[in-house]
Amino acid sequence: MAEVPVIQILDKKDYFKQALVPIPDPPTPSRGVIPADPNGADWWGIHRIPPTTPAPYNDASVYGRISAWGYAKVVDSTFPSIPKGTYVWGYLPIGTLPLDFQVKEAGFPGQFFVTEPYRQHHLKLYNHYFVCPESTAEAIQAKSDVIAYGALFRVMHLTAFLMAEFMFSEDPKQSVNLTPEQADLTDATVINFAPGSKVGLAFARALRERTSSKPARIVGAASEYSKAFVESTGIYDAVEATTADPLEVASRLGISKDSKIVIVDFGGRNHVQWKWAAALVSAYPRVQFIVVGAEVSEPSASVAPGGKPPAGLDISQVMADTQQNQAIAKVGEKEYYARANASWESFFNKRVPGVKLVWGEGMESVRDAWDRFAKGEVSSEEGLVFKI
Repeated sequence: MAEVPVIQILDKKDYFKQALVPIPDPPTPSRGVIPADPNGADWWGIHRIPPTTPAPYNDASVYGRISAWGYAKVVDSTFPSIPKGTYVWGYLPIGTLPLDFQVKEAGFPGQFFVTEPYRQHHLKLYNHYFVCPESTAEAIQAKSDVIAYGALFRVMHLTAFLMAEFMFSEDPKQSVNLTPEQADLTDATVINFAPGSKVGLAFARALRERTSSKPARIVGAASEYSKAFVESTGIYDAVEATTADPLEVASRLGISKDSKIVIVDFGGRNHVQWKWAAALVSAYPRVQFIVVGAEVSEPSASVAPGGKPPAGLDISQVMADTQQNQAIAKVGEKEYYARANASWESFFNKRVPGVKLVWGEGMESVRDAWDRFAKGEVSSEEGLVFKI
């Protein structure tokens, strides 16, 4: 007897409440089918609740599925360029239920887009998939680093790449969405909040390796929980506790009053990033704030007051999908993907010191890890990867 597919379903109002739900009568696919394989453990709507989901989990107003970036095997296909047995990489739901995709080829070899009508209002990035080399199947079975890093870091690296290459371009006049003055990091102090996040680490490393428009220093503002891990990576020039006095830190680091300070928020906790911004903007005339991510916390948890930007702060938002489209329009697909792939290969080859890859297998391991995450038991250095 075939194994009954299982999917993870979350409560939309309290997404730390989960259930593993069997789908005993899965919908019959009509086109190529792709089931999730290993995933690096994201929102509602891109992958819908299947129509045969049992009650009460079939109520989409209450429950939903999230997704992860990872790899999947094509178990059937009517699309010649994506044959049965191929592995692809992209945005996938968490579960063993096969997916039914309608697709079209992208303008560049080895890529395709999902064209399901209900997904067309989502960001282009979420509908974009990449065909993997034949060696992927063997690498998955071996639980190799290339698979783990692809699931954990690749899309986060993409955001960092866009920030370093096209937002804060080494030639500030070539920035896709900032003025030359905003984009110029020459001799600036860059302060990353949530510096141990995957995108934070990738961005800091990209800045360290550049040859022009180079910051004077790259600082990680870390919680006490993650400070030791961030220091162990060796990527930052200094790692400061978020509980420290921002002006004392600036003075100790030797930041001159006329120099530029760029605060990059990858998801600082309890609005501490705004506290630092308010203090620094009161004493330094050239403070810039970049919003990248948001804190992921227990929905009912109390949040410290003060979650507002100070008056007069120069604030910009990172939108990876928009900036990728702008970058492709600027340099063309061929150059863009060549640069992106070269940057990823360099990042992967060097790895991140201190990151501990932790593999799980099966949906029960996903459930257990989600519970650990909800309880705050997943340490900063752990990279959780799953083969399901």
